Amino acid sequence: MIDLTIIGTFILDFQTVDFEPDSKIAVDLLYGWQKTTQMENAFALDAPVQSAGWSFAKVFLAGLFVEKVYAIHEYDVNASKGKRFEDKFVAWLQKELQNRGCGAQIKMAPEMKSI
Repeated sequence: MIDLTIIGTFILDFQTVDFEPDSKIAVDLLYGWQKTTQMENAFALDAPVQSAGWSFAKVFLAGLFVEKVYAIHEYDVNASKGKRFEDKFVAWLQKELQNRGCGAQIKMAPEMKSI
């Protein structure tokens, strides 16, 4: 298992042209995993900023939450694109969202890259 306590919070950029339905899909998915991992307040999606028809928001995932989700989906995460664990996890999460009909794009936020 990966020890993510050093990383702490995952910070992701959430970008979409259809915020309400896409954010609902994301929140429902994360809430389901939160229940499965028996955690509370493990994630947050902030209010979006609108620009040129796009909505931009931040998603915050607790490091322990990411670790527990990874433990459940380890094989699929490890099979995802990316060199570092964080890249693989974000690529896997993007695919999970797309498989549920979410059109949002997610990527590691610049704030997280500097950590």
